[in-house]
Amino acid sequence: MPDPQPQPQQTTDQVVEACSTAIGRNVLGRDLTPEETEAMKTIFSAAAQALSEGFIQRLANHVLAERRDESIEEFFEDKLKTD
Repeated sequence: MPDPQPQPQQTTDQVVEACSTAIGRNVLGRDLTPEETEAMKTIFSAAAQALSEGFIQRLANHVLAERRDESIEEFFEDKLKTD
């Protein structure tokens, strides 16, 4: 039985593109807009770089902290008055 030909590896950019398309369809039920696609590609590229360089957990913690801070700001938005 002949060995099957090895499939060419996808580049990181190809994986990022495919993941961006897939998550848009999965989460939103539609294709992403060009702006959303570029944003998702930037996020996934940064995550891939963090993973390859060994600081993915630090990136995840940073993202979670940003989301928490944003939620707190939104909660207090109408309650706080600045001078």
